[in-house]
Amino acid sequence: MRWLPDLAWLTDDQRANAAWHRADLRRRVRWEGARGVEVTDHMIETITAHASVLVAGYAPKEAPFHLVTTVVVHDGSYVSRGPRPGPVRGSMTDAPRRLAGQSGHGRGPVLLDWQTVERQLPFPERGQNVIIHEFAHKLDQLTGIADGMPPLPDRTTRDLWVQTIGTNYRRLRRRGPDGLVRAYGATNPAEYFAVMSELFFLRPSDLRARLPRVYDRLSEFYRLRP
Repeated sequence: MRWLPDLAWLTDDQRANAAWHRADLRRRVRWEGARGVEVTDHMIETITAHASVLVAGYAPKEAPFHLVTTVVVHDGSYVSRGPRPGPVRGSMTDAPRRLAGQSGHGRGPVLLDWQTVERQLPFPERGQNVIIHEFAHKLDQLTGIADGMPPLPDRTTRDLWVQTIGTNYRRLRRRGPDGLVRAYGATNPAEYFAVMSELFFLRPSDLRARLPRVYDRLSEFYRLRP
């Protein structure tokens, strides 16, 4: 099958974890097509293959994707409406926006544009993958809210996360994109975490060379070192 993620860098136990989570997503999740889209086996296999790599460091009993209950596949980007933070700090906007993916709060659905999936997957060197992005949001939500801080084991780890991730997020907001981290990561801390997760899995060597402490914090959370 085309464009499946490389699992060669995983340990045997991690590959076994990924295989279990992938099978669990295939079996348990409700798969829906928007506006007449037929969700094919190829779509499901592709989505679950990439999502499962994120949680290869987690044993099945930890159920890191228990909030993922429904995946809706669109054919093309779609319009999202509703209030959200505006471009100026402290402001709100309800202007419509076109999205390639979305992760509903809590057990809300994961929405994916299949055209974007097909456009991104052949070029991992670009550092963008809407599947990784939206499933990273679901992991972020395990604390009850998507705020850019996924569940971490202790206060020391959380303090390091705030120091490292928070500092680099604020630097991105001040200075803008640097050729590695794209501007969308400066939207808010939740989007920064999702964007950095894409880089962690797609361009790990570049991330480790440019932002080694960010790489280390993500490695501690994902329990992986790609």
